[in-house]
Amino acid sequence: MFSKLHTLSILFIFTMAPILGQDGDSTEAEDEGGREIITRVDLSFSQEKGNTEYLSKYYSFYFSLIGDAGPLQDTEFSFSFSRSVDRLDGESFMDDQSLILKFDLWANQKLSPFLFFEKSFDKTIGLSDRLNYGLGAKVGTFMGLSLSYAFLAEKETYALAIIDDIQIIDISEMEDWELHYEEIAYDTTFDTTYTSIDSTSEFLRHSIRPKFKIKLFDENIVFDYRFYFKPKVEDFNDYLLEHELKISIATFYELLTVDLNYSHKYNSRYDSEDILNPDTYEFYKPVDESISIGLSFMF
Repeated sequence: MFSKLHTLSILFIFTMAPILGQDGDSTEAEDEGGREIITRVDLSFSQEKGNTEYLSKYYSFYFSLIGDAGPLQDTEFSFSFSRSVDRLDGESFMDDQSLILKFDLWANQKLSPFLFFEKSFDKTIGLSDRLNYGLGAKVGTFMGLSLSYAFLAEKETYALAIIDDIQIIDISEMEDWELHYEEIAYDTTFDTTYTSIDSTSEFLRHSIRPKFKIKLFDENIVFDYRFYFKPKVEDFNDYLLEHELKISIATFYELLTVDLNYSHKYNSRYDSEDILNPDTYEFYKPVDESISIGLSFMF
């Protein structure tokens, strides 16, 4: 069996400097100026050939600099980038990328204003491109609970398909949408013609995020839960909901932790309208869930 199926799996996690402690699940170093530096690189590659053709690639980079910046006290600048590409039998079922820049003033104080910038896409949900940026503030309360709010300007491009003989979406009503291109695709199975389009809209968005983070048993267990509610300013019925849970458990070996990650994402636009995926010609679903369990090695 193994002569027909070749499997290659490489998981490499590189983290610089010894573990100190702001979050307990990051690696930190301190330079001569008293600033804390956090750097983390994650890489993974998995491939199967034979009866199953599967390819998975993931890599990410995170950098954070915490300290005083001239007259600005207790600031934090962070940069993060991640990329995921998965293919099964030549078909893509995961293709996303995210780049985030954030600057926090008084990062570890009860009140922390911040600037935010994000550039991302997620082809599996039809999001060809998203750019959002803005400002907000975080307020710490008690027992690891905090609340943040951001006001964002956003520009997003979605890919969708329209059945020509069954008009699902009235394009004439998309006054704020720019149609970048059109392609005609013919489905011989159902004798149907589709029009594939990229549509772009610009708007303002609220982002409200409660967060609960607690460290237990001498910081050997870190529980981090975040919930995002992101409605459009002009239409609260058009919104995003995101749940993120991360549990990190330290093992008997100091540099080895077990990580449990769970996410649940809801997009109201796919619950209120039937929108076709131009790649699969199936309707997009409003909910996406993911769960992963892995090991992190730090050295």
